[in-house]
Amino acid sequence: MRLLDRKLADALHRIRHGSSLESVEQARQDEKQLLSELDRLMTRMRAIEGQLLQIQKGATRH
Repeated sequence: MRLLDRKLADALHRIRHGSSLESVEQARQDEKQLLSELDRLMTRMRAIEGQLLQIQKGATRH
């Protein structure tokens, strides 16, 4: 997740400070792809947290 955050920060920096339209457009595409990956990772993390909560609830009932 930290790696994705760093890559996203780099893409945003390239969008703001790009020297050509092509490099800015590439940075925008990179940002879109990185946001998609980050969303997928965070969704998976939430699913795992939910599973762990269910396991924990089951273990405390005994």
